Amino acid sequence: MITALKKFGFFVLAMAGVLGAPAPTSAGPLDLLVSPSFPQCHDEKVLGKIVKRFNWAEDYNWKRGFYLKDIERVRERVVQDGEHRLIPRRYCRAHAQLTNGRHPTLYYLIEGGQGFAGNSFNVEFCLGGYDRWNEYDGSCRVLRY
Repeated sequence: MITALKKFGFFVLAMAGVLGAPAPTSAGPLDLLVSPSFPQCHDEKVLGKIVKRFNWAEDYNWKRGFYLKDIERVRERVVQDGEHRLIPRRYCRAHAQLTNGRHPTLYYLIEGGQGFAGNSFNVEFCLGGYDRWNEYDGSCRVLRY
């Protein structure tokens, strides 16, 4: 009985400390638009992730004999801010330069706060004509916006 009262007392003290503490300040949804967790379309981290993931998939899955060499002519298409949606999204379009000499259109999406433990960003991408499993529907329709 005494142990239960001690545990209850610790619980009450802990809750009093939590409830009495000032609330931590947090970034609002629109702050994600300018924070590092929601980068711009031309950000080197974003483009680097795309190149790395494409080339990894080529080495370990496709084995077609060509790689993504460069991304150029980057353009932002649409931004869906965190004020009206739970997850801020930035839709982008660019031209990919492959080592086989082709330059297909690259569509990609940057999602703020969707990286490891919500502290970073996520990138989904599709290379027009190279989505073998139609992961993003025909002709990358899902990421075109």
